[in-house]
Amino acid sequence: AVHLWLRAETKPNERRTHITPERCKDLVQAGFKLTVEKSDQRIFKDEEYASIPGVEMAPLGSWTSAPKGAFIVGLKELPETDDP
Repeated sequence: AVHLWLRAETKPNERRTHITPERCKDLVQAGFKLTVEKSDQRIFKDEEYASIPGVEMAPLGSWTSAPKGAFIVGLKELPETDDP
């Protein structure tokens, strides 16, 4: 299955997200594997994602250790560093 990893946005006042809980349901039903980073900043509460069967929750900022085949999904650019 294609693995999508929804990373938490860290820019101040950025509450948007690329994948809504409703879309997560659709993606899981279509056979995708979904990991959602916990975020107290996102417009949707973590519980909305966690309540979806098949969605795995991950700690904030853990996208850097996501499996090699996972597609990292986010809105804003990443800081320019040598980190993955």
